[in-house]
Amino acid sequence: MMTLLTGTLLSSHQLAQLVGMPERQVEDHLTHIVKTLARDASRTFLLEPSHCQDCTYSFRDRTRLTRPSRCPRCRSEAITSPRYGIREESGSQ
Repeated sequence: MMTLLTGTLLSSHQLAQLVGMPERQVEDHLTHIVKTLARDASRTFLLEPSHCQDCTYSFRDRTRLTRPSRCPRCRSEAITSPRYGIREESGSQ
């Protein structure tokens, strides 16, 4: 899964389709990937936050990796899924 995330941004739904497992299991694996990458100076976990499609509210401060159910500003349920990726730092060895 880490190989799939390197150099790109994918949602948990896209990852689930690529690896053939339920989306909830992918989200559990992402938690472990974040912990693993926290100890690796050569790679960084990227999180593109969810946002509301109605009022454009961005969930920048959200720490959970799952998609929010409702916008706190307008109460809309039209929320995009967060996207995840891994960036490899250049020059580290």
